[in-house]
Amino acid sequence: MVSNLGQYHEWDRLTSIIVGSALDSGNPPCEEECYDPTTLSTVKKGIYPNQDLLKQQIDSLVKTLELLNVKVCRPKNLPQVDQIFTRDVGFVIQDVLVRSKMIEDRAKEWEGVKDMLQGVKTANPPNDVLIEGGDVLICGTKLYVGYSDEATCSSFKTARTNKKSLLWLQKTFPNMQVVGVQLIKNDLDATNNVLHLDCAFMPLGLGHCIVYKEGFLTEEDYYKITEDYPMEKIFHVSQEEAVLLVTNLLSIDRHCIVSDKGFTRINKWLESNGYDIHLVDYSAIGKLGGLLRCSTLPLERQLV
Repeated sequence: MVSNLGQYHEWDRLTSIIVGSALDSGNPPCEEECYDPTTLSTVKKGIYPNQDLLKQQIDSLVKTLELLNVKVCRPKNLPQVDQIFTRDVGFVIQDVLVRSKMIEDRAKEWEGVKDMLQGVKTANPPNDVLIEGGDVLICGTKLYVGYSDEATCSSFKTARTNKKSLLWLQKTFPNMQVVGVQLIKNDLDATNNVLHLDCAFMPLGLGHCIVYKEGFLTEEDYYKITEDYPMEKIFHVSQEEAVLLVTNLLSIDRHCIVSDKGFTRINKWLESNGYDIHLVDYSAIGKLGGLLRCSTLPLERQLV
């Protein structure tokens, strides 16, 4: 059971985390069961990764985190339930666990983590608030939130966080500034969709950020999220890199980042800017529409 929660920046020293599981995740979905365009494309191409490969890649991440002195917790196994992407089950803001209000297709995933999170300080969104952890990034006194308007939420399964979440987060965390930005959505075409904010934006510990400019609905949204960053500290990813989820990295501390070994361009840029990069192969996980941040739920980061 978890006793301590704490997260004030995406890059504070990570001490404990929940990492998703591919154990007993069921058969590959059919096209009608896919709820994001990347998985849909994977199924259509007949390249859905087998369970053993998915488990191997997640276990490799677990080993890397443990070598970096991070305590790793795993969800309780739920037969025939995909439990890889734990970020969307809940997320920590300051010392509070926010339980995500997920789409119906994924609601069962909470059962895998609820026992270990008993007794922690929790905030539960009301029924009219939709919010998933991949859409919320914390940077000190700012909360960046990717959202969609009500019409988009009604039309697209990839619209996971609604505008009402902004008001709820501001009310729940009154000492923080909630910065809402809209993302492009498409249920069928991964090149015209950003599933969550962490698939288009990632703030880093040395004052840099990674951004997919074309993933924001308007230029105003792009400028809103990058206003704190000088242009020379912004790494702009291409559409091809965005589809591969190059933004979706995991910071261990201010200097240390876990990245995918296939991300040659961003890894070189990070190293040239003073970051210590630890590489894993997460290419199979990426075929399911999420990557390193998506498959992890940080519980405690020590403010340094």
